[in-house]
Amino acid sequence: MARCDAPGLPADWLNGWLAAIGVTVLIPGARLRWADRGIPFAAFEIDEAVDLAQLVAAALPTPETLVRSPIARMLPGMEHEFSRNVTLAAFRERAGLERGTGDGILAASVSDLSVDARLDNLEHGAFDVPVPRGVTLEERAVACAGKLVMADIAQRVRDTLSGWGRREEINGLGFDAHRIPGGMHPAAEVGVYADPVVELLVFSALPLFPVRGNGRRVRQRLWTDSNTRRGALQWIAWRPALDRWAIDALLDLSPRDLGGLALARYQVVPYQLSDPNDRRAYFAERVR
Repeated sequence: MARCDAPGLPADWLNGWLAAIGVTVLIPGARLRWADRGIPFAAFEIDEAVDLAQLVAAALPTPETLVRSPIARMLPGMEHEFSRNVTLAAFRERAGLERGTGDGILAASVSDLSVDARLDNLEHGAFDVPVPRGVTLEERAVACAGKLVMADIAQRVRDTLSGWGRREEINGLGFDAHRIPGGMHPAAEVGVYADPVVELLVFSALPLFPVRGNGRRVRQRLWTDSNTRRGALQWIAWRPALDRWAIDALLDLSPRDLGGLALARYQVVPYQLSDPNDRRAYFAERVR
């Protein structure tokens, strides 16, 4: 059995938590638990004695695979453009494609399950936030993957897991709190930086967080209120080593059913800067 500690993916960082889950999505059989070291961090187990970083590097989405995603802006044979403002016609067309591919990324991006749905602009999930110039979720992921094209990807993954990940001047998927420049720097003078490895792992985890609707409101999995509300999302660091499917089941458990599984619990603290770039971020605070 191979074991790999990943202090670079702590549970008190929402993107780190999601990225750790993304590893289990990309690597069949990989199991994730959270090491109890003050701030819990990801620890992986896999049955084969292999280099986990090499496996993840080979499985990460590439620009070539992402442009064929069901949420790509344009696809051969598709009549409708999948822009930031997703029309019902475009959603129906891509839903038919996703049923065949089983990707799950469309369901994590947008939903039509609301009686008040705007047919020319369906509602997006909390993890598909608006960004400047209408850049789509798929285009953001392609930008991240493009930063790794000429890189030693296995080493980049290894550095990310160990806590030495390299940040690039990109917006990432658009909600990582770590990408926001320090308060002493004017926003106009300093760009935003994100680790493309983390962002691609987060993108890989998103199919476990579909956007659901009950006819009256649309919410992404685990979100109980608007993504501008403190505490609208809560997540846990768990004790046992769980694979993708066990994590999928755990996400639907109510707090009273978790028993001793929970090592720590966190909640989201949304933040939005009042600047022309409309930068958004999800911070976190521990609640138990």
